[in-house]
Amino acid sequence: MLTLSSQQRLLLFLLPLIAAALLLWIPVRDALEVGMPDAEIYEADVPEGHHWVAFTVPEDDIYTTNGAMLSLELEFETVEAQVDAANRTVLFDLEDNEEAHALTVLWPDGREQRFTNVAIDERHELAYPRTINDALSAQWALRGAFFRFWVWTGAAALLILFGLRVLSWAQSQESHA
Repeated sequence: MLTLSSQQRLLLFLLPLIAAALLLWIPVRDALEVGMPDAEIYEADVPEGHHWVAFTVPEDDIYTTNGAMLSLELEFETVEAQVDAANRTVLFDLEDNEEAHALTVLWPDGREQRFTNVAIDERHELAYPRTINDALSAQWALRGAFFRFWVWTGAAALLILFGLRVLSWAQSQESHA
């Protein structure tokens, strides 16, 4: 029969809590990075009470990103804009729309990307996708800090529950010994 000392039980309990705390740091860090500075900058460019979304396309050393066409699908309309060398950030005034259904990016070389669940009232950065991992990370980023917060919080909660279950198992093993 396996018996655990009090130090081992404490370690079994603390390890999942430490892992959960590290996981919770990710959404906290994201929440600190997203929000106020961009929100204040871009809210000033749309009428009061309107929702907005902004996309920045950085210059790429290898691929030409000038001329990328952005097409944002709202509930009843589609709005389009083009990125050029002078203006790397495109701001869409969503008026009363509280969600953007999809964003389609047509890159100058003909490659097309489609993103769904685009978070509004935030500025997003669109990098030219070189690999499938770049495309997946862009989709993850466009879902917004609120979505990512709940995903990481759920993962941390599962780790805490796992730690409590391990502790309960260890105590039951000890009581049977």
